[in-house]
Amino acid sequence: MAKVLFFEIQVTGHHSEYVGHLIDYLSGIKTDDRYFFVLHPEFSSRFREIADKAKKISCITWIEITENELAESSRGNLIRQSFLWYRLADNYAQKFDIDHMCLLYFNVFQLAMIFKRPSYTVSGILFLQFSRMSISSWSERLKYFRKYMITRGYALNRSINHVFILNDQRTVNTLNKQFGTTIFHMLPDPIPQLRALKGFDIYGHYQIPTSRFVFLHNGVLGDRKGTFEFLNAAKFIPKELHERITFLLVGKGNPERLTSEIESLRHDTDIQIIWDNQFVSNEFMKALFDQCYAVVIPYKNAEASSGILGHAAAARKIVITTGKGLLKEIVNEYGLGLLVEDVHPNLIADRIVDSIKEKVYVKKAEEFVLSHTPQFFAATLLER
Repeated sequence: MAKVLFFEIQVTGHHSEYVGHLIDYLSGIKTDDRYFFVLHPEFSSRFREIADKAKKISCITWIEITENELAESSRGNLIRQSFLWYRLADNYAQKFDIDHMCLLYFNVFQLAMIFKRPSYTVSGILFLQFSRMSISSWSERLKYFRKYMITRGYALNRSINHVFILNDQRTVNTLNKQFGTTIFHMLPDPIPQLRALKGFDIYGHYQIPTSRFVFLHNGVLGDRKGTFEFLNAAKFIPKELHERITFLLVGKGNPERLTSEIESLRHDTDIQIIWDNQFVSNEFMKALFDQCYAVVIPYKNAEASSGILGHAAAARKIVITTGKGLLKEIVNEYGLGLLVEDVHPNLIADRIVDSIKEKVYVKKAEEFVLSHTPQFFAATLLER
């Protein structure tokens, strides 16, 4: 019998989704192993369905850290936090005498794992690794070198047996070769099988004329997500198309900047611009994807994957996204939409126009979705 601890003290976005996938998977298997979930103090109150299911599974021990533990581990800069998070996770690992610890957000632990050598094995999910970073400026080169040295440091740690990279086999091969190791493994970013909110109508809910094409941009809104470039694409779309287009933004962002930007654009364009300033339920989100025309994800991080891309593929909706890095490779391989050469408003506008005039269709969305199921994600993550 093995004892495995999952550590995840964040609750936004994919952090809670990944816990949910693991719980769903464990609810459907028979095992003699024990699984300990160490989570954010408010996980149960925010995600009651996941927590209730977990507490009915005999092989799971459900632990929510205290508010004091969360505050203590969040003090200081990223270097300090790396060691504080490790100390907190290790305290629980020692308490339950575990055999393996899986860090669902390995990024914070990278520095600490250069120096710490626990008796149990460690795995984790690494987001935004460095291998695809631009190094055209001195600041970019410095950041690249810093990430390179940190990766080199923890790659020598024999306690680590898996570092998972989302969707990116090329980077896995590169990092293993670069550091003379086999710890890096590809992990398919899971695409949840969601049900749409019953009775929801995107046109009625947001008062959008049914003659308009709805371009959806959702999630955490901000500069690195290309939100403002997307908004300003309205200035470069031919006027004859304005009354046929709606920009729908759904998610949290900087209220002052977003409101100011949207109000300014409303004076310059007849494109309908709507901002729904909230994080919505999975059912609501699924309805948005099902009923929009296209999904716009002009992320500025070339090395990033995107859960939004998976949701769009599951809904069989085209994406307009960054024409660089991993996103470009996935979209090209599976024929999921249109690419912008760079994240600039005029280039995004060109692709929006193309999507309407050329009537673009997704090609291999089903194949992409089937290779990224939550079940396969969970099974891969449980490998030791």
